[in-house]
Amino acid sequence: MSQRMSNKHETPTIEEFISHIGKAAELFLTVDNHLKENFPSEFKMYFDGHDKGWAISYHSKYLSKKTYLCNIVAEKDSFLFVTNIKLENLNKLYETVTNHAKECIDKSPYRDRGWIEYRVYNIENLEEAITKILQFKIDGIPARFITK
Repeated sequence: MSQRMSNKHETPTIEEFISHIGKAAELFLTVDNHLKENFPSEFKMYFDGHDKGWAISYHSKYLSKKTYLCNIVAEKDSFLFVTNIKLENLNKLYETVTNHAKECIDKSPYRDRGWIEYRVYNIENLEEAITKILQFKIDGIPARFITK
């Protein structure tokens, strides 16, 4: 497990969050911008109840309904992209991803419920998170919750 922001008594600023991500900060900013630009998103920083540390949660908002998209957990020089996918879609996704993604999926503690914890270290990981994992997530959400 990578070093996470684990002091739950001090809420970090967004600058501290990004600073902790370190070498993967540009990757985080890319996915953050992608989510904000492509979805009517709401986001908030929170301390993950499963002791993952400080994270940002993203929800797509349509009228009065919010639909969960993903969480991003700050780690030293990386970040954890966390989302859930319907099990039938997760099995289809598994057949199309890299060995890194398969390893992350296999190690995800709640995989049997469709949860994925995908660690992003580099641009290839980021591209896979956005173009594969997030796309499978979106395919399972009614279109009215994800369009601008």
